[in-house]
Amino acid sequence: MMRKSLESYFDEFITDRIIDIDQQVISNDKKIKALKKDCIDLFNKIQECLPAEDKSLIFEYEEKTNEMDALHVEMIYKKSFIDGINAAMMFKEVSNRDTVKV
Repeated sequence: MMRKSLESYFDEFITDRIIDIDQQVISNDKKIKALKKDCIDLFNKIQECLPAEDKSLIFEYEEKTNEMDALHVEMIYKKSFIDGINAAMMFKEVSNRDTVKV
């Protein structure tokens, strides 16, 4: 049986958490819904303007921007998660002292 590395578990946790946040928070946001609708409308208008031989370009563009956005979100979440752990450790250390050095 193959054992998962800590990094693999961490990556899986981050992915699951991003999906949860998207489904529970982001997808239900009225501004996000309106922007998503606007993007779909613009995408369709642009697609209609393209000659048949170039229509696949807009799908390639969308695929690349979606991939880039997903990586962006993942990187920010990972960094924020680690920052949160570091902050919690720092606060714990400070709370164990009688006085705080500034």
